[in-house]
Amino acid sequence: WRYPVKKFIRTLQEHCGEHQLDTKKTFVWVCFFCNDQFDWLSGGGNDGVEAFGNVLKHIGKVICVVDDHVASKAIYFGRIWTVFEVFTASIEKIDVDLALMADA
Repeated sequence: WRYPVKKFIRTLQEHCGEHQLDTKKTFVWVCFFCNDQFDWLSGGGNDGVEAFGNVLKHIGKVICVVDDHVASKAIYFGRIWTVFEVFTASIEKIDVDLALMADA
């Protein structure tokens, strides 16, 4: 994970503002902080895939924080885990939003 945390948080705050979400009442579950992706995907990943799908269904929305408007330059699109997140959201029919970092 190579995003500066402050920049990540600022992007989420801006996203909340654009979507009229109260930042004091809006909670964000961040994969990087909340799960051990390597453990989930070990041994074929079946348990992790199902568990992650269940978490996404419970949350009901995915916000992809993207660092560059050019997909080939964006760190986000170069990581297999983030591709897996969007794939899982698609399979589970969960809304996906993009939040572009300010200096992207």
